[in-house]
Amino acid sequence: MNLKGNPILIEMADQLPESSKVFQLIMTTVDYPIIIDQAKEDFYCFADLDNKRKNGMKGLDVLKQNGYEKFLNDMEEEDRLRMCGVLQMIADLAQELNDD
Repeated sequence: MNLKGNPILIEMADQLPESSKVFQLIMTTVDYPIIIDQAKEDFYCFADLDNKRKNGMKGLDVLKQNGYEKFLNDMEEEDRLRMCGVLQMIADLAQELNDD
């Protein structure tokens, strides 16, 4: 359980848009499995923006729902790859913290 928030996880969240669900979940110190699931969903959507995800929606549309709309408007390929890396690191760290 994530009672106080992990300082490293919070620092990593600073690389995300404040409007993103993952950022909000980290800052509200929800349980780690919820953060893990959201970070993975966003990661897979960023990995393939055109692939259909949940409810037949494309990854791009899911990301817009998850709070990345402004980021997506200005995003370049390098930004997309960096965001994939950040989300993967957040999911991995949250998993390690959950396992402890």
